[in-house]
Amino acid sequence: MTPSQSALSALPEEGASIYRRAQDYLLKLDAEIERLDKVLARLQPPVTGRVRVVWWKAGEKRSAANRPALVRWVRQGERWRTSRLGLKSLVQKAPKTGAFFHVKDEIREAVRELSVLLNKRSAVVEAIGHFERGMLTFAEAGEELLRESRVRIDALEDRAAMLPCAWRDGQQVGEGTKETLVADLTDEEAQALFDSL
Repeated sequence: MTPSQSALSALPEEGASIYRRAQDYLLKLDAEIERLDKVLARLQPPVTGRVRVVWWKAGEKRSAANRPALVRWVRQGERWRTSRLGLKSLVQKAPKTGAFFHVKDEIREAVRELSVLLNKRSAVVEAIGHFERGMLTFAEAGEELLRESRVRIDALEDRAAMLPCAWRDGQQVGEGTKETLVADLTDEEAQALFDSL
């Protein structure tokens, strides 16, 4: 077993632990986001302009399968439509007038808290995605590098096996002492032998 094998044997367990911590953190964020959405539902009348949290399908990764987003509800005839509000300047996008006037401060406070939580959640999901994509990219690119390196190492091993040496793998070979074996080598061979030590 190489030193790397023993050091990396714990990697799957450590990786799973990191994912579990990220999962716990995301679930806690989600719980607080849902609480704030319920506060917004209680504060706002069911009229055009109300803001709420919806969960969008956003990719195939488990960590990104459903992402919360703040949306504005707009009534168009008998139907309701949503428009997604970006993560920047959410507080300025909170409704303040008309039916929302008397609760505008509470809505702004809830949206401010949501802004912090949504940005934190987005950062965690993005970090997980970067890690997963980075590891796959390194592994795929590394395979080509390893194939090329194996060819060069095979050639080097073949050359090392053919060179006349006074010892192999730290052991003296042939007859005579190291001094006589080294003395029999040409200057170039002796230098190459010295350099390989």
